[in-house]
Amino acid sequence: MRNPYLIDGPAVISFSGGRSSGFMLWNILEAHDHKLPEDIKVIFCNTGLEHHETYEFIHRIEENWCPVIWLEYDLDEDQKHTFKIVDYASASRTGEPFSKLNDKYERLPNPVHRYCTGKLKITTSRYFIKSLGWTEWESCIGLRKDEPRRVHKFNQDVKYETGIFPMWEAGHYQDDVLEFWASNHFDLNLPNKANLWGNCVGCHLKGLNKLIEIADQDPEQLGWWSREEIKHDNLFRRDRPSYRKILNFTKNQGSFNFVDEETIPCFCTD
Repeated sequence: MRNPYLIDGPAVISFSGGRSSGFMLWNILEAHDHKLPEDIKVIFCNTGLEHHETYEFIHRIEENWCPVIWLEYDLDEDQKHTFKIVDYASASRTGEPFSKLNDKYERLPNPVHRYCTGKLKITTSRYFIKSLGWTEWESCIGLRKDEPRRVHKFNQDVKYETGIFPMWEAGHYQDDVLEFWASNHFDLNLPNKANLWGNCVGCHLKGLNKLIEIADQDPEQLGWWSREEIKHDNLFRRDRPSYRKILNFTKNQGSFNFVDEETIPCFCTD
């Protein structure tokens, strides 16, 4: 049986900085005797809004396993979309790539128009890959066997991108991921080991209860989101309180009249 982690180039390993994509990366490295061919690249696209432990985790991986290419969305001198290469030391930690994108569009993304993932990650990665002279490639996405809906939707919803899913093909579940990191000599040390803090910490697609919990434990994580809403005189979500009100609620321990809501899935994998 073919090893789904023994991938052929040209290919990109989309590394989100989470445990699942890290698990995928390790298994791809194992399949290639821990030396990736030149036409397989490991890419992390930084929004500038990840938890600081995510950046530490990525840095430990590049120190211990393999090189990681850090990319950020940028604008060229003509204010057209482009990318820039950064590294652990120079990467944004205060949302600059995301702010540039919002300023470019003069608005904010929302649950219907979720341009943030597409531009900050998928398109930014594509611009870099094309700069290598590649015209065709596959993108390895860290979706597991227990994420069938996201697997089936990816190639339907993401244009100009052929996704392959080694974890899905190999039949690996979340328990496999957790078992691996429990036995590894380093791990993603998010507070309380919780996915609450994964990806863009204050993401507007996260459920309101999650954002209230984040605001209660580390309010500065929602500061950028509140400031962007004020700057653009707009909201990321019109079906619930603004980020400013969420922060004020947790500060003053007031009350909201809301129903519990689920996180809206996107293509930012863990």
